Amino acid sequence: MVVVLLLAGTAYGLVAVDRPRVEAVDNDWGTVTQEWTEVETRIQVANPALLRVGDAVADVEYTLSLNGIGMAHERTRSVDLSGERDVVHLSTRVDNDDIPEWWASHVERNETTTVRVDPTVAVEYAGVRVPAESWTRTRTVETDLLEPLRTGENRRITASNRTLLIVNDTDARWGNATVERTPIHASATVTNPTPVAVPVTDIEYTIRMNGIVVGNGTAAEPTVVPPGETRTLETRAVIDNSRLDEWWVTHLRNDETTRMTVDFYATVELFGNRYRLPLESLSYERTFHTDILGSDGSTTNDAGADRRVQAAQTTARGR
Repeated sequence: MVVVLLLAGTAYGLVAVDRPRVEAVDNDWGTVTQEWTEVETRIQVANPALLRVGDAVADVEYTLSLNGIGMAHERTRSVDLSGERDVVHLSTRVDNDDIPEWWASHVERNETTTVRVDPTVAVEYAGVRVPAESWTRTRTVETDLLEPLRTGENRRITASNRTLLIVNDTDARWGNATVERTPIHASATVTNPTPVAVPVTDIEYTIRMNGIVVGNGTAAEPTVVPPGETRTLETRAVIDNSRLDEWWVTHLRNDETTRMTVDFYATVELFGNRYRLPLESLSYERTFHTDILGSDGSTTNDAGADRRVQAAQTTARGR
């Protein structure tokens, strides 16, 4: 009877006074293949004095989610704990086929991703299971990939040293992103300064991310701009999300940095000639960087919960 009472008192002390504690979680990208991406995780657990008297084991679970989409999950049972602080190592895998779903959610949330790291540790000692204090951290990653197209700067479209159209302004927005495709709606308001009509027979586009072609095709219907008048050229480019898993590999291997290029070409008929002209007003380059796992790969109890990572470096061709 005395032994039972002592054990009950010990269990009560562990739960109410001296629970184990997750002090830090350190994450790094590991091996990256065409099929999956490894996440290497180290969880530092502070053990109360009572657990260091004898043998204690822990069940450790780890989840990484992006915008509520579970990207990586691992569970390890019966991990030995003995010191004042123990570091538990886990290796989880992100299926690269899940990248399109995350990308669609990122675009639909105004190019914003909430990263959630959720480790769970439960220690067992003397037949008593003691969960660690709750430890969950979130951070925010943002990009702004279409910003260069939102401008009122005037530019000229020329052929054979002759101005065919004057671009008054451009604009762009994302369409409805799905797991399969991400539309980009871009427009340019143009004025025809010539004395004759300028037929724009078609507009083509190519989108590359780190050199990977993620979209190409015809972006607009034929348009005629009468002499001295102004029209709006509406274009619709599409990112094929099935190609994003290949891009993702290059993004991680390039320190989470991507150079995105969008090229538009217009075919114009004038004076019996056909000209295939680069639409420099709509074509641009954008280098963006993400930091999904944290700027130093780690998150601690003292770290800020909300860090924002912006897209950087823009080169708009012809500007």
